[in-house]
Amino acid sequence: MKLLREVGVDRQRVEQARGAERRALSRTQCRLADPTAYREVRYVQFEHVAGEETWAEVATLFVSSFSAPPYNEPPAELQSIDRWGPECLAGPGGRLVAASHDEHVIGFALSQRLDQDSSWQRRLKEMLPERDAAITPSRTVIVQELAVDERFRGRGIAKQCIHHLLSSRTENDAILGVYGQVPQVREMYGRWGFSEMGASLIYGGSVTLHALHHRLPWSA
Repeated sequence: MKLLREVGVDRQRVEQARGAERRALSRTQCRLADPTAYREVRYVQFEHVAGEETWAEVATLFVSSFSAPPYNEPPAELQSIDRWGPECLAGPGGRLVAASHDEHVIGFALSQRLDQDSSWQRRLKEMLPERDAAITPSRTVIVQELAVDERFRGRGIAKQCIHHLLSSRTENDAILGVYGQVPQVREMYGRWGFSEMGASLIYGGSVTLHALHHRLPWSA
């Protein structure tokens, strides 16, 4: 009887081990099917300065995001973010948030204060000749860029980048621009609490730029 019990226990252990192997294999297959499963996205916030390696990855992501349809912007122009991006970050209101996965940048957001960007000030003046006096350039932050790797979209990464970008700021207002050919992006910002201020034609009239506004502090 003792031998039979031991054999039974051994068989039970074998079955338990096989079950554990099957569960482990199932988890492995899930990880293979979804490369992002069980892996963490880290958000790193840079104030006024970021390393060359970070900017190189930001530039690569920026080019891949906006040279593709529906934007179709020239890659060479997009690549120049590795030159003007650090200048933007270094000035008042400069902040860069980088989302990383497996030590690679998969999303980012970049800000600058409105009084540091004459083109945005001119654009807003054209859109709103009688601009709300409550919006003061030195107390308003511009979300200059936001991008997420196509493979990681729909996971809330863009919203988290904006959250880190706009939280704990001294400014009173945030403004960003959205192209007319991506109404779904404008709708997304609307769900986050942004409202439209106005629109203007850019690139010789071929593209409509919508200016959206969010009162700070950020609470979405």
